[in-house]
Amino acid sequence: MPLNSNSLELAEEQWYIVSIMAFTLTQAATALGVAQHKLIHLCEKKVVVPDVRDARGRGSSREFSERNLFDFALALEMRKLEVPVSFVRAVLRVLRTFEVEARASLGGSPLPVGLLAANAPRLTLLILDGERLYFRLESPKGQVRVVGGMNIKHPRLRGRARQHQGVGRLAPAELNHVLTNARTRIEIDLSQIAQDLNEKLPPA
Repeated sequence: MPLNSNSLELAEEQWYIVSIMAFTLTQAATALGVAQHKLIHLCEKKVVVPDVRDARGRGSSREFSERNLFDFALALEMRKLEVPVSFVRAVLRVLRTFEVEARASLGGSPLPVGLLAANAPRLTLLILDGERLYFRLESPKGQVRVVGGMNIKHPRLRGRARQHQGVGRLAPAELNHVLTNARTRIEIDLSQIAQDLNEKLPPA
């Protein structure tokens, strides 16, 4: 029986759900080499939202996708640099937007899988002047493409109501111009994070 577009979309979605590898909180903490309470904190702050299953009341448990573990790894790296939790959450949301727009450059695969192939580009996150985000893609042949310019505005409120918000849109940028005009710069190698995580995970 032929499938219409809605059936195809449903089939693709069901294939993704079936094929996704699920990790418990214990497995995620072991793979990342951190205490479970650090991951729970990131979940409670909505930095990482479980793709497989979220906790729903007492006695329930969370289950995470490989992408969730990649997000955890990036969030933990940023927290080592004392980046505020709400800023980390905003960065991960922007990364999701970038991933959709850069899917072709990643071989059509989602993160972190799209960063593991031999011909995959090197992906680096740049945080300039504490609030401007850029993503640098460098091909194996040394060709560099930079996308970004979105600002993560610092909140006016303090305490629990404090929320960093992304402002603007991702757009192509010229690397030298971007770096020359920056006063401070943080670089995080997302490809290295993906490779380190892959080495710690069990075979699919």
